[in-house]
Amino acid sequence: MILHALTEYYHRKADSTEGSGIAPQGFENKQIPFIVVIDKQGSFFNLEDTRGKDKTTKKGSSFLVPLGETRSGKNSYQTTNILWDHYGYLLNHAKEIAGNAKMSAEKLATETEKSIEMANLQHQTFIEKVEELHRAIPDDIGILAVKKFLTDPDNIQQVKEHPKWEDCKKIKGCNLTFKLKGETALICQSKSIQEYLKQQLTTPSTDTDSVEALCLITGDKAPIARLHQPISGVNAKPAPFASINLDAFESYYKTQGYGFPVSEKAMFEYTTALNTLLKSNNRFRLGDVSVVCWSEKATKMESDLAFILNGGQDKDNPDAYIESVKKLFSSFHHGVYDNPDANQIMYVLGLSPNSARIVVRFWHQATIATLATNIAQWFIDVDIVRGLNQPYPALLRLLCNLVFEGKIENLPPNMVANVTKSILDNSPLPMTVLQLAIRRNRADQSVTYARACLIKAYLNRKIRTSKTTTIKEISVGYDKDRTDIGYVLGALFAVLEKIQEETSESGKLNSTIRDRYYGSASSTPVTVFGTLLKLTQHHLSKISKRNMGRSINLNKYLSEILEKIDNFPSHLNMEQQGLFAIGYYHRRQDFFNKKETDDSNPESLKA
Repeated sequence: MILHALTEYYHRKADSTEGSGIAPQGFENKQIPFIVVIDKQGSFFNLEDTRGKDKTTKKGSSFLVPLGETRSGKNSYQTTNILWDHYGYLLNHAKEIAGNAKMSAEKLATETEKSIEMANLQHQTFIEKVEELHRAIPDDIGILAVKKFLTDPDNIQQVKEHPKWEDCKKIKGCNLTFKLKGETALICQSKSIQEYLKQQLTTPSTDTDSVEALCLITGDKAPIARLHQPISGVNAKPAPFASINLDAFESYYKTQGYGFPVSEKAMFEYTTALNTLLKSNNRFRLGDVSVVCWSEKATKMESDLAFILNGGQDKDNPDAYIESVKKLFSSFHHGVYDNPDANQIMYVLGLSPNSARIVVRFWHQATIATLATNIAQWFIDVDIVRGLNQPYPALLRLLCNLVFEGKIENLPPNMVANVTKSILDNSPLPMTVLQLAIRRNRADQSVTYARACLIKAYLNRKIRTSKTTTIKEISVGYDKDRTDIGYVLGALFAVLEKIQEETSESGKLNSTIRDRYYGSASSTPVTVFGTLLKLTQHHLSKISKRNMGRSINLNKYLSEILEKIDNFPSHLNMEQQGLFAIGYYHRRQDFFNKKETDDSNPESLKA
């Protein structure tokens, strides 16, 4: 299903006029930092730097070049790309020895000799490939010029004497290619090269190991890909999306790619599509998860979805994320998403690195209307009374509040992926969310806005999907009619803290009962509330001496809550501890916020 959707995306981009730049079969888009410019006689003219002017990135420009070959093992030097490759192949430049500062002189000399020998072998392979191309396409002026360039060692020496060479050789495995002086297109982009590659793809293979079978993606009988092209942008190094690299995974004597038959053509299409998505605005990161999204047809929802889920990491326009969420809600009328693209299918794929593999963390497909509704529901679920400068919290910001020091690397494995999946399919959140939030509340002796959002979302989703619970959904703000013991005790704790704070004329104290008693009050209420209520009577007496009216009001708040409590339980379960946190947070915010109306309140969607 994933591979089929990716091949459909490839065809959509290839057949459209979107200006996608997706590579045709036999080609790929590759970053080429430097171009060797030569004349028609093969003489060196210039080493052209294609990198951007931004010194912080300095990435090479992307060019359409013949599809790179897959190579590995000790004989990898025998395989080279068509008219482009790294400096070992093109210029016979040996790679630097890693960790040479710690090597003995003897070992360094041995490793250097091996590196030089490998560069010689690679360069010879490249020369043979160019000669083979010249025999196949004798009329191509560019190929002939490259052939002449390679036959004269002085040309390579001139490249290495060029001022830009120092920058070039500093880039590990720097890719280079050729261009004729005065031309804008690369030599490898010529029409004759394109025709040659097209012919290679349509000519039946003479390889005795070639296997024909029914392709799992297209359903057609075709040559099957033994190895699949690597995917860049997920792992530190490119890795295949689908592969069989151990004997234990083989079945019925089918090795490598023959164990899951995908045709060469379909393999190229899905790998090109995925590599294109991972370089586009449709891609974003959530922790260690790389997420890409696309739809059947071009729609703005593709980029908007990435922006909304990513939290809008745009420093130049920090309000853009909030505007995107508001735009999402404005697409609903009477609770129904009614944009023209509502019935289009949207795909969301989450990938993460794992050793030399790429792991699928989640895969979701639904209509845009369903997906938009689910995302809108997420913002409804996390919506809780707040300051006016904190609408629509970003997912990563919420999750980072669950762990020590707010570092995303401290989150449990798969947490980001599992929560994202819950958002996309509008399912209950993992219980780990509630557990971490409660644990962090007790460790910090406080309930933050972000943790209150997540606890509310967890509980409301569980309430909606449970067939046995009698608990009603949690509201955005304080609900004085709510009688759940956890919620009531949390509100009581907030009132007791407020009374303590008002014993000070400034209304502020260095520490309150929260700093000492929150953990035990939220888990074993019977052990602390008796003591706290006795202490509160002393606080009320102190306040009454300064302001009798205020003391009466505070006592009224206290009595309203105590009327709902028959006795203090010895223990609160996880859900009730979550309700305690919400009750405490709601009541605290109610003291600060005076029934202000928020026009951006997504509760209106429920109408």
